[in-house]
Amino acid sequence: MIKQIYSLVNYNESVATMDAGADHIGLVPMQSGGVPAHRVPLDVVDRIFAEARRRGVKCVAIMLNKDVEEMIFLAKRVKPDILHIAGMDYTADEAFAERLHKECPGVKLMQAVLVDGPAAVDRAKHYATFCDFLLTDSGLAADTGIGASGMTHDWSIDAEIVRSVNIPVIVAGGLGPDNVEECIRQIHPYGVDSLTKTSYKYSDGVMEKDIDKVRLFCQRADAAAAEYENK
Repeated sequence: MIKQIYSLVNYNESVATMDAGADHIGLVPMQSGGVPAHRVPLDVVDRIFAEARRRGVKCVAIMLNKDVEEMIFLAKRVKPDILHIAGMDYTADEAFAERLHKECPGVKLMQAVLVDGPAAVDRAKHYATFCDFLLTDSGLAADTGIGASGMTHDWSIDAEIVRSVNIPVIVAGGLGPDNVEECIRQIHPYGVDSLTKTSYKYSDGVMEKDIDKVRLFCQRADAAAAEYENK
């Protein structure tokens, strides 16, 4: 079970998050979209990604803008394992996927899927024809696109998406140590993602990872996955 932890902002918390059991780490490289306090300077991204690669942890660069040229530039510059398209104003299409794979060999494409009803299944099927990963998530946020709402959604739709596509699906949306086990039991996804429920959020909008909750999230995710993998 892949445990994906968003949204890291500095080197030390990234290392602590990996120590706590994360298999994928995600951050927002400095760009034109998203919350300014969450954007990570590119030299810091380099340090974090280098340490992740040394450990065999996958690096995710989160895109919260609608500028294709900027996204391609960032993919070339920071060389993530996965480029995650999460903005509200732009979603990946087949032409973008082809260009990314051609110009940035080895970089996989993950598209966020807003789970707002049964129509999400058809959107997911469409994205699955040219993406490498899907991330199902809740809600639309003014500054962060699809996700970062801290809300759960109808997991039966995620389960249908998992059954309907032939690429890995990572489930996000209000997941934390309190509910990740039940999510895995119901959906059987490739991975689970946590941001809000494994973070401290301060009044100025800055977020910091709660490493104890990250560790518990990872432990419980592994335990729940073992239940059905060993049956």
